[in-house]
Amino acid sequence: MPAKTVEMIVSLKVPDTTAITALQTLQKIGFSKIRNVGRYDYYKFSIEGNEEKFRSQICKADILVNANKHAYTFSIPRENNIKILVKNINDDGSIILATLKNRLGFKNIEKIEKGTLWSLTIEADEKEAGKIADKAAKELLVNENYQEYKILGD
Repeated sequence: MPAKTVEMIVSLKVPDTTAITALQTLQKIGFSKIRNVGRYDYYKFSIEGNEEKFRSQICKADILVNANKHAYTFSIPRENNIKILVKNINDDGSIILATLKNRLGFKNIEKIEKGTLWSLTIEADEKEAGKIADKAAKELLVNENYQEYKILGD
């Protein structure tokens, strides 16, 4: 049976000072059409077994979701924002995978990917917004020495 894929997006319940600072910095360096910036932790799991059971358990893993300060969802929000997924190039997820499997008992996880999901609200048409997002990623949101990024489509 092929592995199933589960995505989990984790956000802060309180204002995210990193996202606020990124917005202010982007506007200061000339990105005046960017109106809002959101930042989320992104996890993609390849699992064996029941997806619903896995979802009900993984959202309680305190190393990923602290119930006091985080909210979570199992789908990427589909607002009219541009999404940029940033991942570290040499991070194969093995450290967090080992912790989840060995310490927390998630034996059904085969693979995990982790990244940062940026959400940009841009006042422009779709084509121009994509170009602005790409430029913002290269100029501030991504360190191309050790990170890669992908602009996600809806």
